[in-house]
Amino acid sequence: MNKNLYPHMKILQSKKLYLRPITLDDANDIFEYLSQEKVVKYLPIKAHKNINETKKFISNYFINNYENNKYSHYAVVYKKENKVIGNMGFNNMKIGSQTGELGICINPKYWGNKFSQELLAIMLPHCFTDLNLKEVTTVVYEDNKFSLKPLQVYNFKYSKSYNVKVKNKIIKCNVYSLSRKDYFKQLLIYFSNCLLVFYFNV
Repeated sequence: MNKNLYPHMKILQSKKLYLRPITLDDANDIFEYLSQEKVVKYLPIKAHKNINETKKFISNYFINNYENNKYSHYAVVYKKENKVIGNMGFNNMKIGSQTGELGICINPKYWGNKFSQELLAIMLPHCFTDLNLKEVTTVVYEDNKFSLKPLQVYNFKYSKSYNVKVKNKIIKCNVYSLSRKDYFKQLLIYFSNCLLVFYFNV
């Protein structure tokens, strides 16, 4: 793992993935997926046409947020290939915030591997324990059904809807949220069930 220049962006990891701050060295990997129309379809940006656009995007968005002491997106690194396969994190969240909005973007080459679910398993404990957030939210475009699956695993609840104009189209957005209270309630139920299974199998 690279040395972390931004201590507020704590490095996180699971069995297959780890999350670290994005750097300009990641430009080639990030360009690989942000240059695809099907990836930026749900993002307020156009597909990148060249590597310089990606470098500028990394500097102006991710690195600028880090340097201004904001939480932002991490590079999602696939350990097996030591490759950045996406980005995941907070959308411009200030230090000390009570709520955070999470977003995930994955290279289509790696769709179908349940990486979004694995990323939430890394991020949610960080949100509610390290950052002490009261609530985590995420926005799902209505026709992007696949984004709902990992949220359902962790029992995110529908909160509200609103319309946005993206690339001259009006798109309905649904907001889902998970409170710290509900998250730890789920953990308690899970560990209680594990104890019961252990007890009856001893």
